[in-house]
Amino acid sequence: MPRLVHDTSAILDAAARLLTSGSGDTLTMAGVIREAGVSSGSVYHRFPNRAALLAAVWNRAVRGFHEELYPLFAGEPVAAAVALGRRTVSWCRANPTDARVLLAGPGSLEPAAWPAESRAWREADQARWDQDVRRLVDDLKAATGLPTAEILLVVVDLPYAAVRRYLGAGREVPANLDGIVARLIRTQLSAPAGPP
Repeated sequence: MPRLVHDTSAILDAAARLLTSGSGDTLTMAGVIREAGVSSGSVYHRFPNRAALLAAVWNRAVRGFHEELYPLFAGEPVAAAVALGRRTVSWCRANPTDARVLLAGPGSLEPAAWPAESRAWREADQARWDQDVRRLVDDLKAATGLPTAEILLVVVDLPYAAVRRYLGAGREVPANLDGIVARLIRTQLSAPAGPP
């Protein structure tokens, strides 16, 4: 019987499942091989060591999330903020395992040990993300008169907090949560600026 060809996504899916059910410390190459049901050669051919695997798990999750959100930064700032909040929640509902990886943060995946190419990609993408967020915050400050701390709380922290409650407990993100988050963001950014 011919051996099945296992694609990289299946291996990364297995690694992400293991990671989100434990921690970066407990993720082993042997565990991924078992979880994915693949040969060791299949894994080691793609990922020469655990650090390379951890980097690939993180970078894939970030890439998937950011590719969905980058286009939403364009346009009128309040509408962009609402769209970003809504899409953050809907993406997390559609991709709960990768969302849990992101909520765990890169620090849990030993980024100092990652291959140079993986670290470089992460740093470049993070710089782009930070620049887009800063630009949106500046545009929102000009449009709303709200202070930076309040804008960050509403636009960045609120969507993450909303999904963390469910993802952290291993529960599905409710179907109506993206609408709730969008409404709260719109309401807060449309309200007159109050005293600090």
